[in-house]
Amino acid sequence: MNHSFNLIDQPWIPCVTLADEYVELSLYDLLANAHQLREIACETPLMTASILPVTLALLHRIFGPEDTDAWETLWRRGAFPMSPISEYLDQWYERFDLFHPEYPFYQMKDERVQPKSVIHLIHSIGNTGTLFTHVNDATAPELSPAMAARYLLAAQKFRTAGLSGLVEKFTDSPLTRGVLFWATGANVFELLVFNLTAYPSSLNTIPQTSHDAPIWEQNVPFATRKYPSGYLDYLTWPSNRIALLPEQIGNQTIVNRMTIAPGLQVSADVLSPHKRYTKREDKEGKFTWSFLYFNTDKALWRDYHTLISRSTNDVKPPVIINWLAELTAYVLDDDHVVHLDAMGMLADQAKPIFYRQEYVPLPANLLSDEYKVAPITKATTKADEVCDRLIVAARALAEQLLMRGGNRKPDGNDIKNLIAQWDIRSLYWSQLESPFWDFITALSRDEEDAPDNWNQALREAATSALTGAFQMSGTSAPALHGQVIAERKLNAGIRRVLEST
Repeated sequence: MNHSFNLIDQPWIPCVTLADEYVELSLYDLLANAHQLREIACETPLMTASILPVTLALLHRIFGPEDTDAWETLWRRGAFPMSPISEYLDQWYERFDLFHPEYPFYQMKDERVQPKSVIHLIHSIGNTGTLFTHVNDATAPELSPAMAARYLLAAQKFRTAGLSGLVEKFTDSPLTRGVLFWATGANVFELLVFNLTAYPSSLNTIPQTSHDAPIWEQNVPFATRKYPSGYLDYLTWPSNRIALLPEQIGNQTIVNRMTIAPGLQVSADVLSPHKRYTKREDKEGKFTWSFLYFNTDKALWRDYHTLISRSTNDVKPPVIINWLAELTAYVLDDDHVVHLDAMGMLADQAKPIFYRQEYVPLPANLLSDEYKVAPITKATTKADEVCDRLIVAARALAEQLLMRGGNRKPDGNDIKNLIAQWDIRSLYWSQLESPFWDFITALSRDEEDAPDNWNQALREAATSALTGAFQMSGTSAPALHGQVIAERKLNAGIRRVLEST
């Protein structure tokens, strides 16, 4: 039986409208109604993130835009003109069929591997057993074509490396690991147009060639190569050879089996346009670029200054930052506030630890005024230094507690374990995120008391965190003595940090 599910006119993309209604839309309807949609709302942030590159590759192919003038023309419309979109989608209609007999969308069958459950499309299931779900091969779900399409894109964009049973191994997809940054606005139209950076452009980290094209335009998309032919090739890079195997159950098409094998491995020296990189020196003295990860112990706001800095040789911000800076200079008003949507996962080898999505405010005038980066850097540096002083104070308290009134210095590991038990770092940092965004807002408005208010927030957070340790240390004589010493050390340390230039 011939199965068909065309992503252009069949609903498969979950969205929320501006009226808070949940809908599933086709690719065409997503673009036609983008200005009336609040967000794309897939089951996980990674699924949502996997739809963006495909949609952007499509829009780049149709609209460019060549420069900020072309971008502004599209932006001022407030909605996508559907005539050129319809013309393009008509031309490539068959290539968007999930089950096309010759060119199934984003797929290629590998005869060397046997069919298996569709749960192996999702790395968090296939590689981690019951970490995120109790589903296994024996209880595999039956996917609708719409759900299978979302799983397919998530696997191509985010499946982790690992053994395949073949000579080739699975490799990380281009967007796997690290924090991905997209600009977002008041609706899906703004989300898509903000991220429609100039194409082609020297801002992009992907070198451009005349052969650049999205995967559905390529007749041999899995031809061996390690370097994308351009940005559109990168956005639709086929990291896995996947073939969905549809079945007919009653009058419905379902997918519960598929084949999967390693696809193309992108070279390690290809830098993702959507990540922030810092220069690192290895043991041999060679410099490499390392991207920003989500960290279980460090909130993203603490790296904010490296996201918006555009004048250092040691940091490469996401391409969207430089693009927004150009838009701020030529199109957007200085008081316009864009938000960065930071999403991605933290993984240990092939095992995902968590998915995360955060929204980071980005006032336009912070991008237009490079001098405002320095105060932000100084603010985060002071926060780190105050934290160091807090640990010094906590160490003094721990020493007195463990000495129990004696003179013998306690073991260093015992001190470390006691401080960890108080969780004093978490107590400190958890109180600073809201004051930090207040500081960013005040700085963007040129409020003179912004640095003083931030200093006060640091003082209060450190004092509160140490007080929490006091409460857990008890009221014994050694504890009270230690509290006095710790308080003096903290006050002196904070004073030195905050009074420094």
